[in-house]
Amino acid sequence: MSMPTTIRSRTTAQRNSKRSVPRTRLTAAAKRRFQTRLLNWYRKHGRDLPWRKTSDPYRILVSEVMLQQTQVDRVIPKYHEFLRRYPSFEELAEAPVADVRKTWYPLGYNIRPERLHSIACETVERYGGELPRAADELLSFKGIGRYTAGAIRSFAFNEDAPILDTNVIRVLHRVFLAKGNPKTQKTKLWELSEALIPRGKGYDFNQAIMDFGAMCCTARNPTCRQCPMKSFCKTYPFDVKHGRR
Repeated sequence: MSMPTTIRSRTTAQRNSKRSVPRTRLTAAAKRRFQTRLLNWYRKHGRDLPWRKTSDPYRILVSEVMLQQTQVDRVIPKYHEFLRRYPSFEELAEAPVADVRKTWYPLGYNIRPERLHSIACETVERYGGELPRAADELLSFKGIGRYTAGAIRSFAFNEDAPILDTNVIRVLHRVFLAKGNPKTQKTKLWELSEALIPRGKGYDFNQAIMDFGAMCCTARNPTCRQCPMKSFCKTYPFDVKHGRR
């Protein structure tokens, strides 16, 4: 007996959907090796950054929004200035948006202070000035995407939440994938980011992989010879000119 067209097409669509989200194979040994070497590297080379000295969700949020497309050394003084002026969600929500933009200057991307102000207003109105920790609630804010939600959950609430910024994408793609355009492989990279987190160590692991991408596995001049991942990195030694092995 032939299958009805509607059922057949639905079944085909389900198969195609499964094919379109390929799972990344990662052995337990490969996970442990990467985790151990990364965390050992971080203990020796991790950066001393002011937002790593707090678990206040507000301060974590301010740092994450400021760090979007802006170098760390430019963010640090503005981070301190901004928090002196607006030390909490309540103070930020009460401030005129024009004043918030002036305080933000000269970081650029002026949509960011407006979004931060909007998040503060919504946090005060809906949650009494306390940023929620649930992923779906964080993602309901305009201006909080998957990366920022993961960073807040990881750095403010100490959860094993995955993150995927430019540095993390670069590290994971070079070490584990090597082939293809990382911009079209976000599903695989999110899977890797989540699978690699050691249980209970999401904070350190996520800080470590971001530092590793910023300091060792850099975009233009990676220090491949000193890299602790070189024995199993799929792009070692990285050819800067051609972007490949």
